Amino acid sequence: MKAAALTRYIHSQGFAALILAVALPGVLGAYLFGEFTPITGDKGFVIPSANEWIFQPWADLVAALVANAAIVAMAGLTDKFFNVLRSNSALPLTIFAVLQLATPGLSVQFYTGTALALTAAGCLMILFSCYHSPTLTRRVFLIFLILSAACATQYCYALYIPVFLLGCAQMRIFNARTVVAALLGLITPWWIMGACGMLDPGNIRVPNLVSIFSVINRQMAVHLLVTIGLTSALLIGCFILNVMKTIAYNARARAYSGAFATLSLVTLAGMLIDYNNLISYIPLLNYCAAYEVAGYFSSHRGERTGVAVACIVLLYIILYICQIQL
Repeated sequence: MKAAALTRYIHSQGFAALILAVALPGVLGAYLFGEFTPITGDKGFVIPSANEWIFQPWADLVAALVANAAIVAMAGLTDKFFNVLRSNSALPLTIFAVLQLATPGLSVQFYTGTALALTAAGCLMILFSCYHSPTLTRRVFLIFLILSAACATQYCYALYIPVFLLGCAQMRIFNARTVVAALLGLITPWWIMGACGMLDPGNIRVPNLVSIFSVINRQMAVHLLVTIGLTSALLIGCFILNVMKTIAYNARARAYSGAFATLSLVTLAGMLIDYNNLISYIPLLNYCAAYEVAGYFSSHRGERTGVAVACIVLLYIILYICQIQL
């Protein structure tokens, strides 16, 4: 296959479907052969954290796969509805799937990381739909209602409240009504929980923080850190390379890119600060990295750029193979 034809194929839905078809049996294989460490510890304040919601192993697997499929669908719909990449490409789906494949033990469990990525992707779509429409305060209320309610299950969601508040400014909808809607959204879940008696002192508990590094062996820890380091490097590198290109975009495209950049940088900062809770940020890191990588290769469609994408995909497949052999 010629380089130009490979590049076209890399951006196609056919290639995305191929990678998804490889990723699904890949993570299922990791699950069936027990190549994963169960995520333990209730990190919730009022409501148990997501890893405590489902007790049946098979139901947990199904929930995890459905949630990952929903994130993939949101990645595609976000670009379709808002033209974030400014080109016709299915690369975000491809990259996210292969990044998730590299950590199959996390992809087969429904936990806070999966729920956080799903929540952030959904709230981002709602935020984008509000661009230059300051009257859509109900949608702003919904965003902060979701984030505030999620904080009852794990504190890491609180990190993203300022992100979406800044996002309102990036979408040119930041005004007094927006602030009021955001504050009401933040207060409402806790008011409802208080009215239901869920905020009684006996019901509020200290999160049980169990670090993943305390329950996995050294080899798995090294693999996890190498994978995260590589994904972070891809994210930061593509973000820097995308900045100059983004300057030439129109105001709407710059707003969308800015929101993704803020989400990405806060996620990286959260992983550094909240080291013991590192795994809760990995699926969202993968989602952000998928869009930054896709953004770069969509705006630089040289004849040979498809080779670089193919190398990235191959590298993460190798990381998956290394993971299941540990």
